[in-house]
Amino acid sequence: MVNAEYNVKEMQQFLSMTNGLYDIVRLVDPVECRQITIEDGSVRINEGCYNVWDSSQRCINCSSYKACMGGQRREKEEFFADKVYHILSNPVKLRLDDGTVLKCVIEFITSHTASEQERARTNDRANEAYESASLIDPLTGLLNWDGFHQGARKLLLKHKDEPCLIIACDILKFKLINSLFGRQKGNDVLIEIAGLLRPYASEDILVGRLQADQFALCMPKALFSEESLALSINEITNLLNEGSYRLRFQAGVYEIVDPELPIAVMYDRAVMANVTTREDSGSPIHWFNESMLEDLLYQQEVTSGFEKTLAAGEYQIFIQPQVDEEGRVAGGEALARWIKPDGTIVPPIKFIPVLEKAGLISRLDRHVWELAAKQLAAWKDTDLGHLHISVNISALDFYYIDVYRVLLDLVEKYGIDRKKLKLEITETAVMNDVEKQILRVQDLRNAGFAVEIDDFGAGYSSLAMLKDIEADVLKIDMGFLRETEHADRSRRVLEAIVRMAGKLSMDTITEGVETKDQVEMLTAMGCHQFQGFYFAKPMPVPEFEKFALQFSMQPLTC
Repeated sequence: MVNAEYNVKEMQQFLSMTNGLYDIVRLVDPVECRQITIEDGSVRINEGCYNVWDSSQRCINCSSYKACMGGQRREKEEFFADKVYHILSNPVKLRLDDGTVLKCVIEFITSHTASEQERARTNDRANEAYESASLIDPLTGLLNWDGFHQGARKLLLKHKDEPCLIIACDILKFKLINSLFGRQKGNDVLIEIAGLLRPYASEDILVGRLQADQFALCMPKALFSEESLALSINEITNLLNEGSYRLRFQAGVYEIVDPELPIAVMYDRAVMANVTTREDSGSPIHWFNESMLEDLLYQQEVTSGFEKTLAAGEYQIFIQPQVDEEGRVAGGEALARWIKPDGTIVPPIKFIPVLEKAGLISRLDRHVWELAAKQLAAWKDTDLGHLHISVNISALDFYYIDVYRVLLDLVEKYGIDRKKLKLEITETAVMNDVEKQILRVQDLRNAGFAVEIDDFGAGYSSLAMLKDIEADVLKIDMGFLRETEHADRSRRVLEAIVRMAGKLSMDTITEGVETKDQVEMLTAMGCHQFQGFYFAKPMPVPEFEKFALQFSMQPLTC
């Protein structure tokens, strides 16, 4: 019956059948220390399974917890209030009526009054268990922070004449797992990761889970194999990728220069190697260098003051004009700019990646959407009322906020035409879980928004995606216009895309247009709108208004 699965009725029958064979038979959730009772087919989860011992806190070195996490039967003796309890912990699964499966343990318990010898022996065991348990992470069985800290200090003393490393590993955007699939799924992932890292543990290699999704290793440099760790990281990354969102496991390595530094400082420097390195760097393993300290301080400045600078109006929108085939300004794309009080304009590359890593990018996107909606409202009933503004929606926006509700609230708040607020969704965002994104795009179009597929061709474009998804505009990536040795082939592909979009009843916009020859070529192909430095760079709203008014009356010379 180890790891057997029971429905509620079967579990109630089993507990009733075995109840008279032991002093206590009960079902518990040892992860959260709760007793589970079943009466008349109803499941009730109570607090404090340890109350049976007249205790007010979790048991030290809980055998039922180990049984649940390891999936194996465990036995243990505990001493409480002059009694010895023999506990047989059997891991099982309880399937609730809604299909949810809970990992539980059935405890079969017998007890007797303790002798003097048993009291002494049990107390000694309890002290040893307490000392051991206080250094172990109960979820994964790896060292916790205290255990890792103590072990690392001893290891550095043992290898004081050798270079040593501390390695910090974590999952980028781990909270998405808990948000999308629940805490139990998050715990299951952490346990599996621990299982892949545990083989590294030895007398001279420490492996710990310090908190949340943060794992750490400490070892002499001579024992470190970057190739081996990369293979393990690849296994873990594959484990995390289940279709709904691609997550990444990565490691930061700090080579210890001064072994007298606090272990916490050494670990923080390994963490820096992760948080200051871009996700698209290609390698999952990053080595610490001193410049990362400066980068980290800058990131902290951006993120810690973000809400304050946002409220102060430092994040504004610039608009890059989008010009139609007749040379008139049809609208523009709203792009975020950080303008400090002294007038300094911070380039997007300096703050967008920082906000993405900090999970704040959706907050900025909402701010941009609102500024765009507010601007469209200001243009109503003016000579600029025909213009549209395109705003970007990232893949993360769909996971962190209710995009549909937020956008509807904005157009209602400002009383604007939904077609004028165009929504640019990146091709990679659509490619990630295509079926779900198709429904999201369709909901937005049904609500009256015009949807643009942005950066088409920048990644691994899927023609099958275009077969299934209905959008209004295909925005072609600027890469097709770059002069390379394959320029002729690029033009042929570009022309095919424009024609294909037309047959799918989609308009086209091409980004990165920089020359008159490109405009003429694209116009001949049938492209409808253009965006790029040939016409104008992104500009503050007042400048864009002047630009648009000028060329609404007299088209640009293309």
